[in-house]
Amino acid sequence: MLRGYGVVRFTQASMAAIMLMTVSGCSLFQTRDPEPPDAGRGTYLQPDTPDRVVENIRFAISERNTRNYRRSLADELAFQPTATAESRDPIWGGWNAGAEESYFAGLVSSVAAEAGMSLELNDETLTAIDASRFVFDATYVLTANHNRPETPRNFQGRLAWELVQQQDGLWSLTSWTDREIGNEPSWSDLKAAFSS
Repeated sequence: MLRGYGVVRFTQASMAAIMLMTVSGCSLFQTRDPEPPDAGRGTYLQPDTPDRVVENIRFAISERNTRNYRRSLADELAFQPTATAESRDPIWGGWNAGAEESYFAGLVSSVAAEAGMSLELNDETLTAIDASRFVFDATYVLTANHNRPETPRNFQGRLAWELVQQQDGLWSLTSWTDREIGNEPSWSDLKAAFSS
């Protein structure tokens, strides 16, 4: 009989504690507003497919996120500029992932927080070369609302990105070819303007 009394007493004590929390305004079981995301982190999808690399680069550009932009590039990145940019600028011989990251950081620092950047891709094709290598081909319109009046803000061209699966199973951009369309400023021109 004492056992039963102990159970009743425990239950009454538990109920009293719950009622006390409720009366005291404790919102133990209420939902709360979500916390704002970490602005520095941005949108980054696990690059377990080639098309995720493309999405991550687009997000990194629109969010002006240098960290996620760099995460999308292979350490051994190779870049082939347009023919016009190659003949005009002597910077391309040593262009690598570090140079790419440096140009993008310079660009991002010149874009005001209320301004924007965007990458529009059209006529997209993703072609398998083999199981671990794909080529993404598209025309692009890149808009960068930077603060340099002497540099255009809109760039057009055609790009070819070679996307390779690394040893850890994740994909990254390893080779990039830029081609101009008519006399429009190209992505290569933008890289040259912000490379120093």
